[in-house]
Amino acid sequence: MASKHNETGNTGDRSTAWKHFIQGDEGSFKRVFHCYYTSMYGYGLKLCNRPELVKDCIQELFRTLWERRDKLGHVESPNVYLFVSLRRMILKRLKRCRKRNCEMEELDEHISIQFDKEELIIRDEVKFHQQRELQHALNQLSNRQKEVIYLHYYNGMSYAEIEQILSINRQSVRNHMYRAMQTLRSLLDTEIMRLVISLFISFLLFL
Repeated sequence: MASKHNETGNTGDRSTAWKHFIQGDEGSFKRVFHCYYTSMYGYGLKLCNRPELVKDCIQELFRTLWERRDKLGHVESPNVYLFVSLRRMILKRLKRCRKRNCEMEELDEHISIQFDKEELIIRDEVKFHQQRELQHALNQLSNRQKEVIYLHYYNGMSYAEIEQILSINRQSVRNHMYRAMQTLRSLLDTEIMRLVISLFISFLLFL
């Protein structure tokens, strides 16, 4: 699962590393990379299920960050800045590929976010058939709803942060979340819906 669970350092450590990085400290730059790589890679794969392209975009993004570090003093939330930048870079790369007509058969016209069963296996009581039903239900949501759920529950983003990442207003974020939960309730029985809520709370507690 792509989340912050395996990343090193708490929020304060990341903030300090970021400040030292923009002042030109190479060691802090490496810490920033390792702190955020896992969550960025997981999010990138949700936007584009092409591992090499996602890795290339992350590498290119960090090269650009190092070159422009003296212009990043305005960044208040490195987490949001990195997710926004990666999202734009991936979409730009996909658009460029389509324009050049390269590998068109492998590229969807729109982002298509999917949840894997492995992302749901964190509690013993989630049995195989429940995992399958939950995976199917999550994947019935619209891509925007899935992206909001992924950013909020799997990456611990606040609604304010999601608003910035997706360039939509706060009420739209709330609406997408509300509709997603309503859809899940309509697709899942009461027992599995309780597990959904329990799973999401577990994600947030582990962040």
